[in-house]
Amino acid sequence: MASLRSLDATWEVELFLALESTSSLNTASASLIIDHQTPTPDTSTLAQNQSILYGMVANMYRILIIGANRGIGHELATRFSLRGHTVYGTYRPQSRNDETVRKMIESTTVTALELDFTEEESIIRAASTFPSDSLDVLINCAGVYYMWDDKPFTELTAEHFLDHFKVNTLGPFLASKHFLPLLSKSPSVGKIINVSSDFASISDNTGGNACYRVSKAALNQLTKTMAIDLAKTAPNVLTLSVHPGYVATKMTGYFGEDDMDECMSGLVKVVEEFGTKSAPPSLSSGGYVRWNGEKMSL
Repeated sequence: MASLRSLDATWEVELFLALESTSSLNTASASLIIDHQTPTPDTSTLAQNQSILYGMVANMYRILIIGANRGIGHELATRFSLRGHTVYGTYRPQSRNDETVRKMIESTTVTALELDFTEEESIIRAASTFPSDSLDVLINCAGVYYMWDDKPFTELTAEHFLDHFKVNTLGPFLASKHFLPLLSKSPSVGKIINVSSDFASISDNTGGNACYRVSKAALNQLTKTMAIDLAKTAPNVLTLSVHPGYVATKMTGYFGEDDMDECMSGLVKVVEEFGTKSAPPSLSSGGYVRWNGEKMSL
C-alpha cells in the first residue's frame, strides 16, 4: 500500500510498501521518508533504497500516461514511479496554469509532456519529440464524462456525441497510431492500455449515459481491431482495454463506489503482468478486463 502526502510549506513523501511473499522472497516492508529540508541522499543511498523498494518488479518499463496530472492518470503515475519505472505523463495545453500541472512539471519522478487528445498535430509533435528512442507502455487514460449525460438519448445532441468521441475514442486511436513506432522498438513487449469503463459493456447496459457508453464501447472495438492488425504488422505490440473501477475523481464529481488504492494497485499489477509469461489467460491481446484482471462481458 502506498500513500502520498503533500504539505503546503514543506512536502514529505511517506511510502509504505508491503511486498507479498513469493517463492524466493518472504513478506517484507519498507518505509522511505524524503523531506526537501533535509540533505539529498547520495546516489548510492538512493540506489540502495530502490533495490529494497522495487526489488520485486521483474521488468522496468518506460511508461507514457496520457492525462497524468490528476485523477486515475495521476494515481497510476505515482504508483508506477514508486515501483521504479520511468514514467512520462501528459497534460493539455489548456491546463498549463493548473496547480496539478505545475506540480507534475516540477516533479522529479514524472517527465511532463504537453499533448491534446483532440488535436492530431499535438499528438504527432509529442511522439516526434519524445525523450526516448523507445516506449514499453502507452496508457490512454485521458477521457471525458459529463454528469448531464445521465439522461435519455432523446435529450442529447450530435455535438454531445462528437465531444465524447473526440476524446474517448479518437484520442486513443491517434495516440496509438503515432506512438506505435516507439512501442514497436520496445526490447520486450510494447503494450497499449486503453482505459475503458464498465459502461462500455453492451450486455450490462442499464440505460442512460449514451454518449459515454457508446464512445467507450467504440474504444473496446478499437482495442480489438488494433490487436488483430498488430498481430500481422507489429506482433510485439499488444493491446488491452481495462475498466479502472468506479473511483472518486473530478470527472465523477468526486463520487465513487470502489476503493481507489485497491483498484489502482490492481491495475498496476495488470499492466505489469500483461504480455508476460505469468499473465493469466484473461489478459490476452484485444481483451477487456476489470482492474483486477477479471474478464468482462462485451
